[in-house]
Formats: sequence, structure tokens, C-alpha cells
Amino acid sequence: VYMENIIPGPPQRALLLPASFTGSLGLFYMACRRILKEYIKKLEQERFESDIREAHEVLQHMGTRLQSLEKNDQSVVELDEEMGHMIEALHEVEADFENLVRTHSQMLERQESITSGTKGSAV
Repeated sequence: VYMENIIPGPPQRALLLPASFTGSLGLFYMACRRILKEYIKKLEQERFESDIREAHEVLQHMGTRLQSLEKNDQSVVELDEEMGHMIEALHEVEADFENLVRTHSQMLERQESITSGTKGSAV
């Protein structure tokens, strides 16, 4: 079933329905762009923080289990040292991610201010 068969009149009228739908979605996006962007950014950051938290808890659990074993065994000591390095690496990854998010948001703010400045001067 094609729209031009349902909507009476010239075939160009059939394009009004998808065009109005696309236009209204575009207007909604333009109106709520900043809110949607902040919401998505917040969701991504919460997901990343929960992943980091979960990994940190697992590593801490493994660390306590390793510490409960005998300290005389050389392999346990090596595993404990490796876990310490892994925890440090996770902290570095978390700090790098926070810096990346901060840099990205600053870049987006600059870009938005430039675009809004050019739109204001064009009007």
C-alpha cells in the first residue's frame, strides 16, 4: 500500500505525511538537543562508573582472597603485586576517561558558541 493511493489528489501530496513527520522530529530534536545530549552523556558516565566500580570490587575481593593465603608462597606474592598494578592502571584509566569527557564537553561548548555566534551574526 502506497501513500499516493490513500491520500487523494496529486502524488506530491503523499510526500506531505513523511515530510511533516521528519520535520516535526527535527524541530523536537533542535528544541531538546542540549537536554538530550546531557542525558546521554550522563547515562554513559553512569555506565562507565558502574563498570569501574564493579571491576574495582572484583579486584578488591581477589586481593583479600590472595592476602588470606599464605604469604610464603612466591606465586601468591607475585599475583598480589600484579593486582596492585592492575588497580593502579584502573585508576589511571578512570582519570583519563574523566579528562576525555571534560575535554569533549568543553570542545562541544566552544563549537556550540561558535555556531550560535555565526547564526546570530547572520540574522
